[in-house]
Amino acid sequence: MRQIKFRKWDFESKEMIDGDSLAFEEYLPICQHLTQDGIMQYTGLQDKNGKEIYEGDILKQTYHAVTGSYDDQISFDGYHIGAVVITASQGVCMKKPLCYSEETDETTVSNQYKKVAGYRCEVIGNIYENKELLQVA
Repeated sequence: MRQIKFRKWDFESKEMIDGDSLAFEEYLPICQHLTQDGIMQYTGLQDKNGKEIYEGDILKQTYHAVTGSYDDQISFDGYHIGAVVITASQGVCMKKPLCYSEETDETTVSNQYKKVAGYRCEVIGNIYENKELLQVA
């Protein structure tokens, strides 16, 4: 069973507040807390370094793809950089990530969701402190 945890970006102090420090009032429904700007939910996943992955984290996830037949295979290597979202249909993924190809040395923007694989990714920032990581250079 997935552990339910949150953290919050404090826009005034410009710092991340750990979920244990958040004050959830009994009379205020949890859904009202979740609609506040800055709330980030734990995905239940950890990156390859054991760091917990939250919605709004920015990940760098490597990929290795092979196409073609047995005798004529072509390999593609690179990485995706994107912000983590949780969707009902896709689960934990990156929405429209940047795609870097080592073969072409080009970065493009994907129009798809890319599933998060914890063993292949690393948390490199979040959408509040590191927005520049989501821009094509």
